[in-house]
Amino acid sequence: MLGSLQTCLVTLLTGRTMAESRTGPTGDEPTNQSYNYRNFSPEYYDFRSFDGPEPGDDAPNFEAVTLEGETVEFSDFRGSWVVLETGSITCPITDSKVHVMDELQKQFEDVVFILLYTREAHPGEHFEAHDSLEAKLERARTFAAEYDVERTVLVDDVEGTAHRKYGGMPNSVHIVNPDGVVVMRGDWNDVRTVTEVLKNRDENRIYERDIYRGSPVFFTQKKGATRVLANAGPRAVWDFIRNAPALALMHLKKEFRSKQSKR
Repeated sequence: MLGSLQTCLVTLLTGRTMAESRTGPTGDEPTNQSYNYRNFSPEYYDFRSFDGPEPGDDAPNFEAVTLEGETVEFSDFRGSWVVLETGSITCPITDSKVHVMDELQKQFEDVVFILLYTREAHPGEHFEAHDSLEAKLERARTFAAEYDVERTVLVDDVEGTAHRKYGGMPNSVHIVNPDGVVVMRGDWNDVRTVTEVLKNRDENRIYERDIYRGSPVFFTQKKGATRVLANAGPRAVWDFIRNAPALALMHLKKEFRSKQSKR
């Protein structure tokens, strides 16, 4: 029954059979286990922990490039409040936050909003995993153009050095005060909490909670998860469906820990 449902979903969303979707262009099973994985699997994310700077720690510096190709460092923004979000064009959660975060930037014009473009959360035939900085930068430009992103978009190296420094999650958020200290972080970007922190802007307050729900924002302009995955390609759809039970269990366990997390 479940297998039939999966087959129907893949065929409906992609126009291809499940067998065609699970294999690469040559029909061979993918074997890439690097940071830029070719096939999504929950094994690339550990929902039991959240690495990187904790609330109260100094924000790690990193080097990145703008969409225009200019090299900058994160420390260049010191002296301002900074909201650092991670995301990619194949992440359905990022999809639901883009326009909400752009609107938030208009509300807090003196705050620096940065979206750090990461590896592809759900790579597929149309949006493959990055194999060079040039490819990653071009994908970030496509993302910014498709969503008409108004915030600063930065791209780190192809190995994801900055992304891994900040926990490596698909759509995390860190708020850094003018002294370069992380005052709030979330393994998933929780827009409500981000808004609360920016309204208060208390440099001495540290928000200890760092586990949030990995859920989309519903009442906003977005493509939606189905379209995001379909746009990425048949492989992205199949990988998501194939791993949906394990992914759902991971989210449920994390949801329980989220309720225990300090505010």
